[in-house]
Amino acid sequence: MKKHEQIRMKLMKKREEIERRLNKIDQDILHTDGAPNPDSEEQAVERANDDVLDALGGIARSELEDINKALTRIERGEYGNCTVCNKPIPLERLKAIPYTDHCVACADNRTDE
Repeated sequence: MKKHEQIRMKLMKKREEIERRLNKIDQDILHTDGAPNPDSEEQAVERANDDVLDALGGIARSELEDINKALTRIERGEYGNCTVCNKPIPLERLKAIPYTDHCVACADNRTDE
């Protein structure tokens, strides 16, 4: 069994979940379930909802990008080391945030900037 096979499987499952969620968000924003309500007040609410969905979609796309990068690092044998300091990322951190590419110290430094 590969060194990070369990984490790879977890990432692939999470990627599928996010892709399904993004598909649903895209359908909701495009109103594939029917035309927008002709009532102007209702349209305002629908536009606000679309803005929220768009923001959620952006967050999901960012997470999906991080997951894809992590899967690439696994394939290349580069997974598990911090991309800043190159020190090993603790396994517990990888289990908690499997797509992370920073150790705790470097992640803390990024938020301080």
